[in-house]
Amino acid sequence: MDESGNGNASQPLIVGVVELGEDADDIEKKIRDLHRDLSARRSLAGLPSFEKFRENGFHSSTDPLEVSGPFTDLMRSIFFRTYMVTTNRAKFQDVAESELIELMYVKLLSDLSIRHHREAELLCYIEQSEEMKSILSRLPESVAKQARKTAGRSVSLPQLNAKMVGKRDYMSTAIIDYVMAAVSRWLRANRTTSAESYAYRSFSDIETSISMLYSFEDGRISSRRDPLH
Repeated sequence: MDESGNGNASQPLIVGVVELGEDADDIEKKIRDLHRDLSARRSLAGLPSFEKFRENGFHSSTDPLEVSGPFTDLMRSIFFRTYMVTTNRAKFQDVAESELIELMYVKLLSDLSIRHHREAELLCYIEQSEEMKSILSRLPESVAKQARKTAGRSVSLPQLNAKMVGKRDYMSTAIIDYVMAAVSRWLRANRTTSAESYAYRSFSDIETSISMLYSFEDGRISSRRDPLH
């Protein structure tokens, strides 16, 4: 799990999760192998964005094209699902961003808890940040409360096991980072459907992975059952 657009009011705020399922370990290995191979490129040595990639792993906003291209190609070759909640902040002008992010995490995790109610545990890796340290301890109780409210009845829920990790600790978090970047570009382009728009083409490229893209203002934007195209 990760968030995008925080601290930048000109961008939509997005909280997202990538679900890897039984292939999680294999996908993590493929990403680490790619990081190792790309890090060995001598032609990029000394480039600040490349050195940052070598140290911290993949990140959509800073990776040079020589890194983002191969990573995007890898994403096309693996199966994963993504879930995202977004807001343009219009309805939350008096809400602190940290509180809003917490609401979004609770929304996503409560929906996932209902989806996986037959499982004993829901294991989540959340990218490390100062804000998440205070939120993390409250998530299990808040998520269970919201899930039961959403379900409208007593329902068996998995135990939420949420852990903070750095980008180098669990590199698969870069998948949702890249997906949210594509979604953010598309939302800022007013959800264009023009094939001439790069924002639309990059969104179309990842839309098949989207199980749910939900807006606090507009409701469901796209889902596996109701894609845009």
